[in-house]
Amino acid sequence: MIEWDVEALARLRSAVHRGDWAAGLELLQDRPLEPVLQYAGDVALMAAARGRAEGAWLANDCRALLAERGWPGDAELAAELSVPLGHGRAAGLLPLPADLGAVAAAMEDGFHVLDLERGDVLLAGEIPTDETHDPGRWLPIPPGILPEGEDARRGTARHWLAEQGYRPIPRTL
Repeated sequence: MIEWDVEALARLRSAVHRGDWAAGLELLQDRPLEPVLQYAGDVALMAAARGRAEGAWLANDCRALLAERGWPGDAELAAELSVPLGHGRAAGLLPLPADLGAVAAAMEDGFHVLDLERGDVLLAGEIPTDETHDPGRWLPIPPGILPEGEDARRGTARHWLAEQGYRPIPRTL
């Protein structure tokens, strides 16, 4: 089994951000899923949505590991992974192209808002103040103490988003 080094993790992170499920599946092959379960689940969602059998297999593996681990955000991701496999139903969460890493960083720093239209994370003082500004478009991100590790931080951000009624989807340009 191949371990996760800095380069492989960076390539997986990039694949998820680009929505490149094929590159994600390739990187996950012969590597342990536990250190990257939040990313692996996102890859599984993308691949399963395209009808790829590898996505369904990966989704099953991730669901079992997420249920066993039980970190913040794991239950939300496991529920999402159940839907394309016919084992569950959508939780009614609205899709939002939010970067979980950026949301987690904002939670750690405080004083940020999430653009509910585009998924951008901004400092609270950077909100546009022109006449067309829609105050309902900006969701304050609460400051908090986040757990150690990128996967745990992504899960915490996913959990917070779900509490607000949203689920992250890949960002596109």
